[in-house]
Amino acid sequence: MSLNQLHKALEEKNIKFLFTDYYDTIVHRSVHPNYTLKIWAKIIIRELGLSITIEELYFIRQESVRYLIKKLEKADVEIPYNDLKEEICKRLINANVINGKSKNKFIELFEDADVKSESSVQYINQDILDTLKYFKSNGGKVYLVSDFYGSKSLFEKLLKHHRILDLFDGIYSSAALGKSKHNGEIYNQLVTDLSIDTSQTMMIGDNLRSDYTNAIKNGLNAYHLPHEKYLKKNKRNNFGNDKTKLTRVIKNLYKQTSKPSAIPYTEYIVFYHIFVERMYETCKKSGIKNLYFLSREGQYLKKLFDSYQEFTLINEGQKISTHYLKISRQASLQFSLQDLEVEEFGYLSKKHSNISINDFLVTFNCPESIKAVIINDLNIDSKTIIKDFFNSAALKQLKKNNTFKTYYESHRLANHNAFQTYLKSFNTAIETEGMALVDIGWGGTMQESLYKFFEQKIPITGYYLGLGEIYNIEPKTKRYGLNFSVMPYTNYNDKILMANMQLYEQFSAADHGSVLGYSLDAEGFTLEYHKPEEKWLYDNHIKNHQEEMFNLHKSLLVDLEPICYDTELMQAAISKLALRVGLFQNNRKLKFLETLSKGFYQNVADNQVGISYDRPKIKHPIKSIVHFLITPEKYFRYLVKLKPMLHKRSKILAFLAPMYLIYLYFGFNKYMRFKVLNHFFLLKYNTFK
Repeated sequence: MSLNQLHKALEEKNIKFLFTDYYDTIVHRSVHPNYTLKIWAKIIIRELGLSITIEELYFIRQESVRYLIKKLEKADVEIPYNDLKEEICKRLINANVINGKSKNKFIELFEDADVKSESSVQYINQDILDTLKYFKSNGGKVYLVSDFYGSKSLFEKLLKHHRILDLFDGIYSSAALGKSKHNGEIYNQLVTDLSIDTSQTMMIGDNLRSDYTNAIKNGLNAYHLPHEKYLKKNKRNNFGNDKTKLTRVIKNLYKQTSKPSAIPYTEYIVFYHIFVERMYETCKKSGIKNLYFLSREGQYLKKLFDSYQEFTLINEGQKISTHYLKISRQASLQFSLQDLEVEEFGYLSKKHSNISINDFLVTFNCPESIKAVIINDLNIDSKTIIKDFFNSAALKQLKKNNTFKTYYESHRLANHNAFQTYLKSFNTAIETEGMALVDIGWGGTMQESLYKFFEQKIPITGYYLGLGEIYNIEPKTKRYGLNFSVMPYTNYNDKILMANMQLYEQFSAADHGSVLGYSLDAEGFTLEYHKPEEKWLYDNHIKNHQEEMFNLHKSLLVDLEPICYDTELMQAAISKLALRVGLFQNNRKLKFLETLSKGFYQNVADNQVGISYDRPKIKHPIKSIVHFLITPEKYFRYLVKLKPMLHKRSKILAFLAPMYLIYLYFGFNKYMRFKVLNHFFLLKYNTFK
């Protein structure tokens, strides 16, 4: 934009005081002006955990404005900001969305949400800004004069966000003054209040009536900026929808991560990002003040959550405290052990019913010297796998062994005391608040152990990226899978998203080893062991993978903030992404999977190294094919393993696998089931869900 005529007019008319409009003058919006109010609704709902849709809150605000226009007999931009807040509050209280107690919190966050919404879609008009700075540097005074719904403090926060607050000698908003440029009344008041000469004052802006004609009528000089371009842009921004915007963001990220220069599978950041977003929203809804991220996957999840909260939070007083709790399945067994006579070894018996005496003792970190004495006393082959070990004579014999009994008792008490001291070091009110655990998943073994540790007296709630197993869930051990879950039942998207659970674990691996137990003498109270395969994998592959994902996460923060999607829309989007990621695996990705497998390590029982997959048990091929054609998502967990399996045998076979046809069939099947057949048949109650 050439502003030579404006510069010339400022000099020729000897202008000392410059009034400037804000929107489509100093800044532009990347969305339609009304869409910022939808983003405001999204932010308010997220921060307060409100049970209302974005559209509902948006329309409540719009209807409140219409009502106040009639009641106060003012234009929309002249309505006092506080009056608008109060009117919206009344409607939300009447609709049982907020109550008297939460009203103050709503009022407190209202303006900050407007600031966050507006700043997320604004960008500077550099040509105008340079003109204002030049005018200011030559001794002129600059005043912001805008027909705007917000307060003066809201404008100050926006200008501070753009780092141009110091440029202005005064800020005037129509809502704060109750007078607008649109009707021309604001100009006389400003000239009088500032005691300035109108002949030395100029108004610049994009609105012909408000910024030019009415300024001239009130004796000011005026300069009209081109407006037609932005009118057309706003009209274009009326088209499109949130689904299209969301799809575009995820597609662009997928394309970026599919480039040869990208590390394979960094598109997984979308799943992690949505998980921490949902975790944040859950905290706000449930009033959670402290989160305990469980090692080792929790280390990366905590980093992402902290980053998300730093970007999203609009009120520092509402910040959620995050803690990293070093724990593992094996370590949780140590501190949750009961007296030997009543201990049932629940997790071990469920996961490793067939186990040797040696592996059983290793699980309790039994030293070699003590283990040798016990095995010698038992006079048994310690490495022979014993079927149904936890109901065997060998275990009964072991429980009577004095050496084992002495070690077991001292071991469990030492771990219990050390872990108790470790928890106290967090300096949180666990006994009164309970614990909100965050982990990758999949069932809640460590959650159960913590519940036992606290003698089943306080609630231990689990929030997982995915919930893949059902334990004996009690009122105080509720657990949730935020991306996918078997509770309360699995649906189409759940089946797709839970297909490659081991990769979720691998990509969120930590930079430290597994916790074996706890000791008062150990640094940080934890006894750890970093298996060489794992350390090599993290140092050479996972670390860089996580760094690249984190940079993508920061891009997602910016790209997703101005899009008003709901859970259902996002769930469909990430499910579609998971479908593509699972089926379309090139040679680079397949080789990367082979590398990952070398560092995948189980820290209980026989310490298996390598990613293992369960092969489908097909008894009736024709029946299985029919089932696949009806509900292919139930077989997706096998399909994602097909190409890696073929690649190990023959690269040609892997190349010839008809993955694209399978992908197309999934789309066709989903359309037919949920868009066509679902409207005409009751199949959804016994087949389609």
